[in-house]
Amino acid sequence: MSWRGPLRRGFIAKFLIHTKLLIVFSVAALPAWARAQSQEVMIRANGQMFPACNRAVLDLDVVFTSRNNEMTVAFNLRNTSPNPCVPQLDVSFPMFDLEQSQKIKPFELCTDCEDRLPNGEYRVHDPLVLNPGNVAHQTYRWKTVAPNETVTCLPLRALFDPVLVVAPTLFKPVCSEIAVSRIYSGEFVPFASKDQSPTDEAGRGEMFVLSSHKPRYYQDEMFTLHVGLADSAGAPPSGKECPTLFLRERSPDGSTRFDEVRPTAFKGCETFTLGADRNTDWQSGIEVDSGMRTRWSGIGEHSFELFQLVGSPRDARIHFVRSNKVTLQIDDPALIARNWQGKANGVGVDVTLDKDAYKLGEDVPLHIAVENFDAPVPVYATSPVWDPYPAIGVEIRDAAGRPLPENERFAMQTFWTGHGLGPMIFPPGKLVTIERTLVGQGWLPNRPGLYTVVVTWCTLDGTHFKAGSELPLAGDFRPYRTVQAKTAFRILAESSSASKP
Repeated sequence: MSWRGPLRRGFIAKFLIHTKLLIVFSVAALPAWARAQSQEVMIRANGQMFPACNRAVLDLDVVFTSRNNEMTVAFNLRNTSPNPCVPQLDVSFPMFDLEQSQKIKPFELCTDCEDRLPNGEYRVHDPLVLNPGNVAHQTYRWKTVAPNETVTCLPLRALFDPVLVVAPTLFKPVCSEIAVSRIYSGEFVPFASKDQSPTDEAGRGEMFVLSSHKPRYYQDEMFTLHVGLADSAGAPPSGKECPTLFLRERSPDGSTRFDEVRPTAFKGCETFTLGADRNTDWQSGIEVDSGMRTRWSGIGEHSFELFQLVGSPRDARIHFVRSNKVTLQIDDPALIARNWQGKANGVGVDVTLDKDAYKLGEDVPLHIAVENFDAPVPVYATSPVWDPYPAIGVEIRDAAGRPLPENERFAMQTFWTGHGLGPMIFPPGKLVTIERTLVGQGWLPNRPGLYTVVVTWCTLDGTHFKAGSELPLAGDFRPYRTVQAKTAFRILAESSSASKP
């Protein structure tokens, strides 16, 4: 369950309307594991050397428990490799409420506190060797009630490493330093059930069916995951109120995050994502944001699993019902075979679609690419990442060739933010890929028919521009070449067997 992974630029409206705290969390997700891990570790008891566990071989899970005014967040680590290795996790750090932590000094971490001797020194332990298939665990523990009136408790919003957990609803207030244990052998056993075997939530059955609209996506292609009930006649734990869900995502490098998420729209939710159907419910199925570009990134296989709380966060052991696990392939858009219909004077633009026919209301992903192949002048253009609207023009034309009027499109309002730094240079031979959708651009047709998507790229001649610290002036550039790419597709009232994969 993870939250690590680089933040990609280019927020659109639905991310701009998130709370300031969540935006801070995304920025804070930029660092990967802060320190490099040793390649081999020596066990002093016998002099043997074992490799450090590569993060990709550790399957990580998180458990929440509380007892006697104390909360514990435990991380279970399973070695999925065929060889023994030594887990060497980075020490996590907490993210408190931004406004309160500016007024009150945040609580610090106390590493390996249970092994501190009366003189303040620490016992020395050999690192744990984790055999194939075995599980180890590490805990983060804190007091949830202030010992006296001089201590002010702080709300915890996120906990980083070994699993990046962003679940404010599940965290109890932090009223003490956070004690971080060393890594112990075996699965974590909750306080309330030490005389019982640990509850395996996989045995509780799958209440939700998690699915994707495609088996693979391209890097930076934003998409949602569909959530339905495994038993259409059954009732979900949340009933009709706006559900709080938790999405576990695991990246190819082993980075894992566990995020508190809401549906993009739901009958019981006051807020919704622009363009989402607000009339959805458990019976029709709901959509949740996958987190591409905002919470995680990376090419390769990513796995997803959805959870919902059973009972109350105040329970001693927090239990979840879950979905099936979905694995999706994220590909490099630079590998798409391009036609480059829009190519002239050494510059070009291309737009590629996944298929040639779409159901009415189905979003149409646009896989756009621009490149300066061999222009005889320095080519500049507005950044397609930070200023996508003025940099890349998108419009839909009907069968008669006219731009589609607003009343023939699904309603969608898009907001763009720019960096204000002016045009950027496009060096020869560098392919720049851009992922957009017709819903995101406000151009999705609302009736069946044959349509053409037209993508325009306006480039500038920067021959007379002198790079410096100041912003470029209007006279520094002159228009170079405007290129266009077109491709046709059809909107059908029903699903199409002619759609190509």
